[in-house]
Parts: sequence; structure tokens; C-alpha cells
Amino acid sequence: MRPDRYHRHPSSLPPARQEPLTDRRFEDLLQQAGAFFAQSERDPEAEKQAAIAEIVETMKRYGLTLADLRATE
Repeated sequence: MRPDRYHRHPSSLPPARQEPLTDRRFEDLLQQAGAFFAQSERDPEAEKQAAIAEIVETMKRYGLTLADLRATE
């Protein structure tokens, strides 16, 4: 059985990138972390329901029906 590459002894891991933590780098890391957490917190089902509600509202506003939509195919 082949050993899992993620469970190696710490000394066998490649060296970490040693980039200085400047203000710019810190801001970049904060932005990346924020984007990561925003993506992980999104609710696809809620987004789908919001899109449907927006479509229904637009259809009502313009008096559109499913037949109108099918006529454009």
C-alpha cells in the first residue's frame, strides 16, 4: 500500500514559500480569505429561489406568459 502523501513526516514536506508579509501581501491574503468564505457561505438553493422570484416579477411587470416565452424558441 502506498503511503498517503498528505500524512508524511513534516520534514519530508516541500519548504513553505517564504515571501515577506508586506501590507500589500496581507491585504491580498485578507481578500482571498474573504472570497473563500463568501463562496463557502453561499446558498445555491436560495440563489435559485431568488432568481425564480425575479423572473416571476419581471413577467408580471411586462404581462408575459409562458406562451410568450415559448414563442421565442
